[in-house]
Amino acid sequence: MEESKRTEESATVLVKRVTCCLLVVLVCACSLVHAQSQTPKIAKIKLEDYGWQAVSARTDSFEHKILSNLWLDHQGRVLVGFTVRENYELATRERPGHSLHILRFTADGKQDLSLTLPTNNWYSNGFYLGPDDGIFALANDTFQWLSAGENGQNAAWQTLARCPAGQCYVNQSFSRRTLIVRVGGRADRSTYTIVDASSSPPRATKTCSQMASMQITDKFSYRTNYDRDDDLTVRYSFCEVDHYEDFPMWGRGGGHVLNDVTLLKVAPTGAKLLGPEGQVKFSKQMAKHDYIDYFHIATDEHFDRFVFSVYTVRGEHPSLDIGGQVRARRFLVIDQSGDQVASIPIDTGYHLNSSLAMSPDGHRLAILDQGVVTVVDLK
Repeated sequence: MEESKRTEESATVLVKRVTCCLLVVLVCACSLVHAQSQTPKIAKIKLEDYGWQAVSARTDSFEHKILSNLWLDHQGRVLVGFTVRENYELATRERPGHSLHILRFTADGKQDLSLTLPTNNWYSNGFYLGPDDGIFALANDTFQWLSAGENGQNAAWQTLARCPAGQCYVNQSFSRRTLIVRVGGRADRSTYTIVDASSSPPRATKTCSQMASMQITDKFSYRTNYDRDDDLTVRYSFCEVDHYEDFPMWGRGGGHVLNDVTLLKVAPTGAKLLGPEGQVKFSKQMAKHDYIDYFHIATDEHFDRFVFSVYTVRGEHPSLDIGGQVRARRFLVIDQSGDQVASIPIDTGYHLNSSLAMSPDGHRLAILDQGVVTVVDLK
């Protein structure tokens, strides 16, 4: 009798334990499903409400040069720039007729900063953020930085380099600490000014007549598709073109050099993140019919999250040299392991001159297209 009673009690305890474990598993599973099914919070800022004007596309080659006009700072604020026509009178040096507007919006979408710089053209204007969120602008044939008090009070623009319209190109390291201003129509007939954006105040540290490449980190310039038979990545010290260092561990083909030990290789069908010895940190392959746009990628400051512009093509027949049609577009966000964080569908009419930015902490995404900023809050 006692043995039967003990057996019954043991069975009861076992049932309770199993029930408890099942409840824990169920709660965890529900939490996981909820987390995976969460949709990002999306808000839109219509720049037309702030004076934005549509601009016709350029017909010359410069239309393919996309200047920086969208950023997210360390507080998650959106900064966006656009050029407007101020008057239709005869333009002069003192009154050039156009202006570059730089607006900043808080995390809840309220405008808290508005800057205006005169400029002499529609197209050759843009702005950049430094590592401490300082503002650098390209406008009116000048590359300059903003020395200002809180919220732009007593703002003063300081010139760093001459930058004539149509002949000036600015590149920046992913750390935001270094910028190089190239002036000249041809690479072999240009001047290159290296700007240290992390110093206080920012300063031009060196000017030279030769630069091996305009893909840069804070110490080196890189070529990820070198004009040699082996097609390996090579790097140069700034202004040095006669001596280079091979990077065979990064293999062949192009990529985005994030820093001196990290390369993001991007191909239409997938992406890989490589470390200093060529080790693969993640490898993400696209599904059939999906392709990555090489020129529209963004990352956070620690390279924990990445966003790619992905488009879906249907109806192509490569063997017959027949291209397909874009049926869908989306922004794909993945983490440092290659796992999907979010997938945000966008209109198939997304324009090539659109802009993409990610906040330094990787929790916000901003997309600028045809005068509308789409802000996505990621968990």
